[in-house]
Amino acid sequence: MDCLDRQAHKQSQSSGFGERCFAENAEAGSEGNSSHFSVRRSSATTWNDAQAVLRTGEFCKCLPPKAILELESLAAPHWCEENTVLLTEGGKPSKALFLLDGRVKLSMNSADGRRLILGVAAPGDILGLSAVVSGLPYEITAEARFPCRITSLPRQSFLDFLCRYPVAWQNVGCRMGLEHKQTCEQLRLLGFQLPAPTKLALLLLEWCGESQRQDRSARIHCSLTHGEIGQYIGLGRETVSRILADFRHRKLVEKRGTTLFISSLRALEIYAGQN
Repeated sequence: MDCLDRQAHKQSQSSGFGERCFAENAEAGSEGNSSHFSVRRSSATTWNDAQAVLRTGEFCKCLPPKAILELESLAAPHWCEENTVLLTEGGKPSKALFLLDGRVKLSMNSADGRRLILGVAAPGDILGLSAVVSGLPYEITAEARFPCRITSLPRQSFLDFLCRYPVAWQNVGCRMGLEHKQTCEQLRLLGFQLPAPTKLALLLLEWCGESQRQDRSARIHCSLTHGEIGQYIGLGRETVSRILADFRHRKLVEKRGTTLFISSLRALEIYAGQN
């Protein structure tokens, strides 16, 4: 998962999202936890493009050609519109959703009712993977930041596929381990009594690991609002705005449109206390 890239939005807009229809997850609906999302089935041409994305994703790593062809025959590709809720916290998992294009915001409710952003899914990610594997209710809500291309297959078909191809199980295990690591890193920022500027500095340094680095500088493509950035680390919008203004004054960060430039990663590390 990486910070939102506005370029992905522009690419998605050029793909022709317009028609809107509704699909209901039949299994979830039968349990009273309906999961509605706006989709438009992909054409044969766009599915050929989607195949390339699916084949190069981490899930298909080291899979034999026969397995990849089987996966493609089972999956159903769709377009989904901006702000579409693809899965809902507490809902029953009945499908595996692969993100092929666009960005999806992942969030959950905190104990005090505040919204906490866990991250942003990027192409190649499987949405709600741990719930799909365990069969337990979704722990998160997934909402399309921009128009997205996804492909889905029924949960049981996904599990049967994993049993037929142990390499796929290994890939899923690696992905779940990475997601656990990312969650632990975020909990460190939320759980420890750190000053607000330090929390934001550490978050930016974490994003730098997923951005374009140039020697000891970095460029982060981020279209999150100040309020959404605050939802990553438990800060209010006004606090984030004030800290970013101070970072600009200290020449730690420069903002140009939706891009954040960090001229010296070392200076930001020292500010965050990472000597």
